[in-house]
Amino acid sequence: MPEFSHAISFVEEMAPFVRLCWDMGWNEANGGNVSWRLPTDEITAILRRRFPRAKENPAVPLQRAQPTLDGEYFLVTGSGQFFRHALDHPDEVFGIVQIVNDGTAYRRVWGYAMGGSPTSEFATHLVGHAVRKRVSGGRERVILHCHVPEFIALSFLMPLDSRELTLALWQKMPECIVIFPDGVRVVPPLLPGTVKIAEASAKELEKSRIISWTHHGIFASEESPERVFALVETVEKACAIQRRVLSAGGPQRGIDMSLLSELSENFAQAMVCRPAFLNDA
Repeated sequence: MPEFSHAISFVEEMAPFVRLCWDMGWNEANGGNVSWRLPTDEITAILRRRFPRAKENPAVPLQRAQPTLDGEYFLVTGSGQFFRHALDHPDEVFGIVQIVNDGTAYRRVWGYAMGGSPTSEFATHLVGHAVRKRVSGGRERVILHCHVPEFIALSFLMPLDSRELTLALWQKMPECIVIFPDGVRVVPPLLPGTVKIAEASAKELEKSRIISWTHHGIFASEESPERVFALVETVEKACAIQRRVLSAGGPQRGIDMSLLSELSENFAQAMVCRPAFLNDA
Protein backbone atom coordinates (compact mmCIF):
# COMPACT_ATOMS: atom_id res chain seq x y z
CA MET A 1 0.00 0.00 0.00
CA PRO A 2 1.16 3.60 -0.57
CA GLU A 3 2.91 5.55 2.17
CA PHE A 4 0.54 7.80 4.06
CA SER A 5 0.79 9.78 7.27
CA HIS A 6 -1.77 11.66 9.34
CA ALA A 7 -1.91 13.44 12.68
CA ILE A 8 -4.55 10.94 13.85
CA SER A 9 -3.11 7.42 13.93
CA PHE A 10 -6.50 5.79 13.33
CA VAL A 11 -6.98 7.78 10.11
CA GLU A 12 -3.43 6.86 9.12
CA GLU A 13 -4.28 3.17 9.53
CA MET A 14 -7.74 3.25 7.96
CA ALA A 15 -7.25 5.48 4.90
CA PRO A 16 -4.97 3.11 2.91
CA PHE A 17 -7.45 0.25 3.34
CA VAL A 18 -10.32 2.47 2.23
CA ARG A 19 -8.35 3.43 -0.88
CA LEU A 20 -7.51 -0.26 -1.44
CA CYS A 21 -11.24 -1.06 -1.41
CA TRP A 22 -11.65 1.34 -4.32
CA ASP A 23 -8.61 -0.13 -6.10
CA MET A 24 -10.23 -3.57 -5.81
CA GLY A 25 -13.42 -2.30 -7.44
CA TRP A 26 -15.48 -2.71 -4.29
CA ASN A 27 -16.49 0.91 -3.69
CA GLU A 28 -17.34 2.88 -6.79
CA ALA A 29 -18.04 6.64 -6.60
CA ASN A 30 -19.60 7.31 -3.17
CA GLY A 31 -20.72 3.70 -2.72
CA GLY A 32 -20.07 1.95 0.58
CA ASN A 33 -19.02 3.08 4.03
CA VAL A 34 -16.84 2.13 6.97
CA SER A 35 -16.85 2.84 10.70
CA TRP A 36 -14.39 2.14 13.52
CA ARG A 37 -15.30 2.12 17.23
CA LEU A 38 -12.19 3.78 18.61
CA PRO A 39 -10.47 3.09 21.96
CA THR A 40 -11.77 5.94 24.10
CA ASP A 41 -8.61 6.74 26.06
CA GLU A 42 -6.40 6.74 22.96
CA ILE A 43 -8.58 8.94 20.78
CA THR A 44 -9.31 11.35 23.65
CA ALA A 45 -5.58 11.81 24.21
CA ILE A 46 -4.90 12.30 20.49
CA LEU A 47 -7.66 14.87 20.07
CA ARG A 48 -6.57 16.76 23.18
CA ARG A 49 -2.96 16.84 22.04
CA ARG A 50 -3.46 17.50 18.32
CA PHE A 51 -6.57 19.71 18.39
CA PRO A 52 -6.60 21.47 21.77
CA ARG A 53 -8.68 24.43 20.51
CA ALA A 54 -11.39 22.41 18.79
CA LYS A 55 -14.84 23.75 19.65
CA GLU A 56 -17.68 21.49 20.72
CA ASN A 57 -20.27 20.96 17.99
CA PRO A 58 -24.02 20.63 18.61
CA ALA A 59 -25.57 17.20 19.15
CA VAL A 60 -27.45 15.61 16.27
CA PRO A 61 -30.31 13.19 17.12
CA LEU A 62 -29.91 9.56 16.06
CA GLN A 63 -32.59 7.64 14.17
CA ARG A 64 -32.44 4.98 16.85
CA ALA A 65 -30.98 5.31 20.35
CA GLN A 66 -27.95 3.16 21.20
CA PRO A 67 -27.47 3.44 24.98
CA THR A 68 -24.76 0.75 25.07
CA LEU A 69 -22.62 2.97 22.83
CA ASP A 70 -22.99 6.15 24.89
CA GLY A 71 -19.63 7.94 25.13
CA GLU A 72 -18.02 5.88 22.36
CA TYR A 73 -16.05 7.56 19.56
CA PHE A 74 -16.34 6.44 15.92
CA LEU A 75 -14.23 7.15 12.86
CA VAL A 76 -16.78 7.15 10.03
CA THR A 77 -16.74 7.86 6.31
CA GLY A 78 -18.91 10.78 5.30
CA SER A 79 -22.13 10.82 3.33
CA GLY A 80 -21.44 11.28 -0.38
CA GLN A 81 -17.67 10.78 0.01
CA PHE A 82 -15.58 8.77 -2.45
CA PHE A 83 -13.33 5.98 -1.15
CA ARG A 84 -10.79 6.85 -3.84
CA HIS A 85 -10.17 10.23 -2.16
CA ALA A 86 -9.24 8.72 1.21
CA LEU A 87 -5.50 9.39 0.86
CA ASP A 88 -5.75 12.76 -0.87
CA HIS A 89 -8.56 14.32 1.20
CA PRO A 90 -8.80 12.34 4.45
CA ASP A 91 -10.17 15.30 6.44
CA GLU A 92 -13.14 15.41 4.06
CA VAL A 93 -13.70 11.69 3.58
CA PHE A 94 -13.56 10.89 7.31
CA GLY A 95 -14.95 12.33 10.49
CA ILE A 96 -14.85 11.38 14.14
CA VAL A 97 -18.07 11.55 16.12
CA GLN A 98 -18.94 10.79 19.73
CA ILE A 99 -22.22 9.23 20.85
CA VAL A 100 -23.75 11.44 23.55
CA ASN A 101 -26.89 12.12 25.60
CA ASP A 102 -27.34 8.54 26.77
CA GLY A 103 -26.93 7.20 23.23
CA THR A 104 -29.65 9.35 21.64
CA ALA A 105 -27.40 11.67 19.61
CA TYR A 106 -23.92 12.20 18.20
CA ARG A 107 -21.64 15.20 17.96
CA ARG A 108 -18.82 15.79 15.49
CA VAL A 109 -15.41 16.17 17.11
CA TRP A 110 -13.16 16.13 14.03
CA GLY A 111 -13.28 15.92 10.23
CA TYR A 112 -15.94 16.35 7.54
CA ALA A 113 -13.94 19.43 6.57
CA MET A 114 -16.39 20.54 3.88
CA GLY A 115 -19.34 20.46 6.24
CA GLY A 116 -20.31 16.83 5.72
CA SER A 117 -21.88 14.29 8.04
CA PRO A 118 -21.62 10.54 8.71
CA THR A 119 -22.75 8.09 6.06
CA SER A 120 -26.51 7.80 5.51
CA GLU A 121 -26.18 4.22 6.76
CA PHE A 122 -24.71 5.33 10.10
CA ALA A 123 -27.79 4.07 11.96
CA THR A 124 -27.21 0.54 10.69
CA HIS A 125 -23.52 0.77 11.52
CA LEU A 126 -24.38 1.72 15.10
CA VAL A 127 -26.86 -1.14 15.39
CA GLY A 128 -24.15 -3.47 14.07
CA HIS A 129 -21.56 -2.12 16.49
CA ALA A 130 -23.91 -2.48 19.45
CA VAL A 131 -24.66 -6.11 18.58
CA ARG A 132 -21.13 -7.17 17.67
CA LYS A 133 -19.58 -5.34 20.65
CA ARG A 134 -21.77 -7.48 22.90
CA VAL A 135 -21.45 -10.75 20.97
CA SER A 136 -17.66 -10.48 20.58
CA GLY A 137 -17.02 -9.24 24.09
CA GLY A 138 -15.73 -5.95 22.70
CA ARG A 139 -13.18 -7.52 20.34
CA GLU A 140 -14.81 -6.38 17.09
CA ARG A 141 -14.51 -2.66 16.33
CA VAL A 142 -14.63 -2.11 12.54
CA ILE A 143 -17.60 -2.47 10.19
CA LEU A 144 -17.10 -2.34 6.42
CA HIS A 145 -19.87 -2.13 3.85
CA CYS A 146 -18.86 -2.45 0.21
CA HIS A 147 -20.32 -3.44 -3.14
CA VAL A 148 -18.24 -6.52 -3.89
CA PRO A 149 -19.31 -7.61 -7.40
CA GLU A 150 -19.00 -11.41 -7.16
CA PHE A 151 -20.83 -11.44 -3.83
CA ILE A 152 -23.65 -9.34 -5.27
CA ALA A 153 -23.82 -11.50 -8.41
CA LEU A 154 -24.54 -14.61 -6.34
CA SER A 155 -27.62 -12.94 -4.86
CA PHE A 156 -29.07 -13.05 -8.39
CA LEU A 157 -27.95 -16.62 -9.08
CA MET A 158 -28.56 -18.52 -5.83
CA PRO A 159 -31.49 -18.89 -3.44
CA LEU A 160 -31.61 -16.23 -0.75
CA ASP A 161 -30.80 -18.76 1.93
CA SER A 162 -28.03 -18.34 4.52
CA ARG A 163 -27.26 -22.03 4.88
CA GLU A 164 -27.14 -22.77 1.15
CA LEU A 165 -24.91 -19.77 0.40
CA THR A 166 -22.57 -20.54 3.29
CA LEU A 167 -22.13 -24.21 2.42
CA ALA A 168 -21.52 -23.34 -1.24
CA LEU A 169 -18.71 -20.96 -0.26
CA TRP A 170 -17.19 -23.33 2.30
CA GLN A 171 -17.02 -26.03 -0.36
CA LYS A 172 -15.06 -23.84 -2.77
CA MET A 173 -11.91 -23.22 -0.67
CA PRO A 174 -10.77 -25.18 2.41
CA GLU A 175 -9.77 -21.93 4.17
CA CYS A 176 -13.31 -20.59 4.10
CA ILE A 177 -14.70 -22.61 7.00
CA VAL A 178 -11.72 -21.49 9.10
CA ILE A 179 -11.92 -17.80 8.12
CA PHE A 180 -15.70 -17.45 8.40
CA PRO A 181 -17.10 -20.40 10.39
CA ASP A 182 -20.05 -18.20 11.41
CA GLY A 183 -21.13 -18.20 7.76
CA VAL A 184 -22.91 -15.54 5.74
CA ARG A 185 -26.39 -14.45 6.86
CA VAL A 186 -28.78 -13.18 4.21
CA VAL A 187 -30.93 -10.07 4.69
CA PRO A 188 -33.73 -9.75 2.09
CA PRO A 189 -33.90 -6.73 -0.25
CA LEU A 190 -34.66 -3.65 1.87
CA LEU A 191 -34.19 0.09 1.45
CA PRO A 192 -30.70 1.16 2.61
CA GLY A 193 -30.39 3.71 5.38
CA THR A 194 -33.71 2.82 7.04
CA VAL A 195 -34.66 1.54 10.48
CA LYS A 196 -36.16 -1.52 8.80
CA ILE A 197 -32.87 -2.69 7.29
CA ALA A 198 -31.09 -1.85 10.54
CA GLU A 199 -33.44 -4.10 12.50
CA ALA A 200 -33.19 -6.94 9.97
CA SER A 201 -29.40 -6.63 9.99
CA ALA A 202 -29.26 -6.67 13.79
CA LYS A 203 -31.11 -9.99 13.86
CA GLU A 204 -28.59 -11.64 11.53
CA LEU A 205 -25.56 -9.99 13.15
CA GLU A 206 -26.44 -11.82 16.34
CA LYS A 207 -25.32 -14.98 14.49
CA SER A 208 -22.49 -13.84 12.21
CA ARG A 209 -19.91 -11.14 11.49
CA ILE A 210 -20.96 -11.21 7.83
CA ILE A 211 -24.33 -10.35 6.33
CA SER A 212 -25.51 -10.05 2.76
CA TRP A 213 -27.65 -7.07 1.87
CA THR A 214 -29.32 -8.81 -1.04
CA HIS A 215 -28.50 -7.28 -4.46
CA HIS A 216 -26.61 -4.53 -2.64
CA GLY A 217 -23.41 -5.69 -0.97
CA ILE A 218 -21.63 -7.08 2.05
CA PHE A 219 -21.67 -5.79 5.65
CA ALA A 220 -18.88 -7.24 7.78
CA SER A 221 -17.45 -6.75 11.26
CA GLU A 222 -13.96 -7.45 12.64
CA GLU A 223 -11.39 -6.10 15.08
CA SER A 224 -9.26 -3.92 12.78
CA PRO A 225 -9.19 -2.45 9.25
CA GLU A 226 -6.78 -5.15 8.09
CA ARG A 227 -8.85 -8.02 9.49
CA VAL A 228 -12.17 -6.80 8.13
CA PHE A 229 -10.57 -6.27 4.70
CA ALA A 230 -9.15 -9.82 4.81
CA LEU A 231 -12.54 -11.21 5.79
CA VAL A 232 -14.31 -9.54 2.88
CA GLU A 233 -11.44 -10.46 0.53
CA THR A 234 -11.81 -14.16 1.41
CA VAL A 235 -15.59 -14.17 1.01
CA GLU A 236 -15.35 -12.36 -2.33
CA LYS A 237 -12.78 -14.82 -3.71
CA ALA A 238 -14.95 -17.79 -2.74
CA CYS A 239 -17.91 -16.06 -4.40
CA ALA A 240 -15.88 -15.61 -7.59
CA ILE A 241 -15.09 -19.33 -7.67
CA GLN A 242 -18.74 -20.21 -7.02
CA ARG A 243 -19.95 -17.88 -9.79
CA ARG A 244 -17.46 -19.40 -12.26
CA VAL A 245 -18.56 -22.90 -11.33
CA LEU A 246 -22.20 -21.94 -11.85
CA SER A 247 -21.38 -20.34 -15.20
CA ALA A 248 -19.74 -23.60 -16.30
CA GLY A 249 -22.91 -25.55 -15.65
CA GLY A 250 -22.70 -26.16 -11.93
CA PRO A 251 -20.40 -28.23 -9.70
CA GLN A 252 -19.55 -31.81 -10.56
CA ARG A 253 -18.10 -32.26 -7.06
CA GLY A 254 -17.10 -30.23 -4.02
CA ILE A 255 -15.21 -30.41 -0.77
CA ASP A 256 -16.86 -33.22 1.16
CA MET A 257 -18.71 -32.33 4.35
CA SER A 258 -16.61 -34.85 6.29
CA LEU A 259 -13.47 -32.97 5.25
CA LEU A 260 -15.07 -29.70 6.37
CA SER A 261 -15.76 -31.29 9.74
CA GLU A 262 -12.16 -32.47 9.95
CA LEU A 263 -10.89 -29.00 9.05
CA SER A 264 -13.04 -27.43 11.73
CA GLU A 265 -11.62 -29.81 14.33
CA ASN A 266 -8.00 -29.33 13.29
CA PHE A 267 -8.22 -25.54 13.14
CA ALA A 268 -10.63 -24.97 16.02
CA GLN A 269 -8.15 -22.73 17.87
CA ALA A 270 -7.95 -20.35 14.90
CA MET A 271 -11.71 -19.99 14.46
CA VAL A 272 -13.95 -17.34 16.04
CA CYS A 273 -16.70 -19.90 16.72
CA ARG A 274 -17.88 -23.40 15.92
CA PRO A 275 -19.11 -23.75 12.32
CA ALA A 276 -22.68 -22.59 12.02
CA PHE A 277 -24.21 -25.10 9.63
CA LEU A 278 -22.21 -28.33 9.91
CA ASN A 279 -24.53 -30.08 12.35
CA ASP A 280 -27.58 -29.68 10.14
CA ALA A 281 -25.76 -30.34 6.84
